[in-house]
Amino acid sequence: MPGPRLDDDGSTVTLDLHGLTVDEAIDVTYDTLRLAQDRGRASLKIIHGSSTSAPGRRTIKSALYELLESGMLVGGHVHVMKKRSSITLSLDITASTDPTRIRLLDVW
Repeated sequence: MPGPRLDDDGSTVTLDLHGLTVDEAIDVTYDTLRLAQDRGRASLKIIHGSSTSAPGRRTIKSALYELLESGMLVGGHVHVMKKRSSITLSLDITASTDPTRIRLLDVW
């Protein structure tokens, strides 16, 4: 199975969580979200997969949805677009743009 990947084009950060455990994925997501906001990115796309595991088993997708619904991942001022295998967060940018690219090494 491929490992996680991260791409930052200066506007959108795309984080692919494949290959991580649920806890690792949550940690990397929080760290990536923080850096994306700090560096003034417009959006964060989180690829979590389609969760094809056994019913009732905690998955990255279910954990992210729980955090979103509880308000623990992002506040109400962020627009969230859910798709079958990803979530895109339109970030409320308050920081000036920092062109330094975010790398997977920075968050994992």
